[in-house]
Amino acid sequence: MPNRTKHPYREFVLITNPISGKGKAGAVAEQALQHLTAQGYTGRLELTTQAGDAKRIAREAIENGSHWIIACGGDGTIHEVVNAIAERPDVILGVLPCGKGNDFAEALKIPTKPIEAIEVLLVGTTRQVDLGKIGDYYFDTIVTCGYDAEVSRRVTEEGTPFSGTAAYVYTAITTLFRYRSPVVRLEGDFGSYEGEILLTATGLTASYGGGMKIVPGAIIDDGLFDVCIIEPVPHRTVLRLLFTLFWGGHAGHPAVQMHRTKSMTIETDPPILLYADGERICYTPATVEIVERGLTVIAPQ
Repeated sequence: MPNRTKHPYREFVLITNPISGKGKAGAVAEQALQHLTAQGYTGRLELTTQAGDAKRIAREAIENGSHWIIACGGDGTIHEVVNAIAERPDVILGVLPCGKGNDFAEALKIPTKPIEAIEVLLVGTTRQVDLGKIGDYYFDTIVTCGYDAEVSRRVTEEGTPFSGTAAYVYTAITTLFRYRSPVVRLEGDFGSYEGEILLTATGLTASYGGGMKIVPGAIIDDGLFDVCIIEPVPHRTVLRLLFTLFWGGHAGHPAVQMHRTKSMTIETDPPILLYADGERICYTPATVEIVERGLTVIAPQ
């Protein structure tokens, strides 16, 4: 384990999507601003209003000399900020989790209770973690291909009557009966796989969708992706596998393969969408690459 230290920066930019977490993020950000300034730190709060704002605000802050960016929201907000500060060891990310999915924060053991998460910003230490890269895009949790990518698309673009993990479970069930398995070719350090898939998930973190442990062995700073390939199975089996995802129990199923790799190419015919951190990234073909220690983040000691 690399040495951890307290970062030296006293000034911050706090970025939040005020409607994230059903409006919770705005209140949490205000609370954090008050606590940080009461402890002698100086900074400002920036609110996003549309997709891309968090990335733009973070990038402008760095250009103006900021070294400490705090993202308040879910994995989508963090995704945008990460794409502004990736591979910048002089820039520190702070995380206040309060979104639909908080899987990056979970991997770092950052509490979801606001006051406890704020305390991590005050007393936590820096930690370097890995990132994934596809073309010009970075991600910090999991990239999905197939069924789970379609679930992410529907959650993001169509919405659901639920929030958090329930939104993903509900959408996973309703997506199942209209989904058609694609034919893929995957190549990585594990060799190759060619054929139909239900899904392929390539992760830095163990979970996505608010706690579903699709790659339960993933470690965020080991320099490797964990890859889960699930072959097509009957609908009834998919539903059982969904249930076991909450503790990683699917890993022993005969239709499930688990691998580790530093990179992987994904080819499909026809091209299909890839989602990472729950966000639309690109169409196949694509190459997923590891960026070791590509991000510096404040984590619990």
